Amino acid sequence: MYFNKAICDVYIGTGAGKKLMEEIENAKRSVKIVSPFLSPFLVKKLIDLHYRGVAVQLITMDAIEDFYGDRPKNMHQLIIQDRSIDKDANALRLKWINIKRWLYFFLIVMILMLCIMAFITWNRMVLWGGIPLILVWLLIRHYISKIRNAKIYQYTYRQLFPFKVFTTPNSQSYSHPFIHGKMYLIDDDIAYLGSLNFTGNGTKNNYETRIRITDRKAVKELMGEFEALVHTRDYPERELTEWGRELYEGYEIEICGNIN
Repeated sequence: MYFNKAICDVYIGTGAGKKLMEEIENAKRSVKIVSPFLSPFLVKKLIDLHYRGVAVQLITMDAIEDFYGDRPKNMHQLIIQDRSIDKDANALRLKWINIKRWLYFFLIVMILMLCIMAFITWNRMVLWGGIPLILVWLLIRHYISKIRNAKIYQYTYRQLFPFKVFTTPNSQSYSHPFIHGKMYLIDDDIAYLGSLNFTGNGTKNNYETRIRITDRKAVKELMGEFEALVHTRDYPERELTEWGRELYEGYEIEICGNIN
């Protein structure tokens, strides 16, 4: 895209995101952002805007600050996990539970019978008859393991608001094209371009450049560029289900219930 003679304001230095953040927080209709990197507390601001009724769209990369480590997991709120029970898998698991209970019952009864026979006959050799019961015990352990590892839930994922996530290039790759530009569209009336990411450092601390555009024709052109990025297939992107599984890793705990 190329546009000439646009009317804009230029800012260079630290605190380049001060006015940007004010206008984002005061948005009435829509906020559209292209930023390779995000900060958790700014993701939270987008979530708040969404619940306030502002239409939010986001284009970013998968190297998000709170995706890894112990930071607040605001991305969990962007990707919603829905869980449903797999009826066939659950029926099979219940069958295994019943088999395990009957095996327990059989084992206990046989042990009692052997003890009673040994007591009546005063012949300890009778207890050797319990050796085959070891196989029953191993079979019980086998079913306990199957019950614990049974996956009875199916997971699907959906977005809180529309966003697109491109993959971060490998540090060893010099030919992997990726999204590095930053663009902010507010109410389709105001646009920001520049070097600042949607991060704490980018908007406050770093020495950044940014321009603010209110020229109607220029903003309209940028809106078209944003839509083109939303629909482009020119850059590798993350599939929602795959990314959701990674994001919720450790949270997808299969609740197997009481196995006693």
